[in-house]
Amino acid sequence: MRALFRLTVQTLDGRADTQPNADGVLERILSDYGEAVIAPRAIVPTATGAISLFKSTRPSST
Repeated sequence: MRALFRLTVQTLDGRADTQPNADGVLERILSDYGEAVIAPRAIVPTATGAISLFKSTRPSST
């Protein structure tokens, strides 16, 4: 999958734009946003790599 990702997505969109996502930094970026709790909900395998779906919940204020 990694090779196909590099040959397709990174070639078309550019490595600088896509490498952080390939390195898995999206979850860390999302979790740094305020007090929201980020949880992976599903991983969808594709020919060029997995697509991760996340759920964000904000702690209830009492």
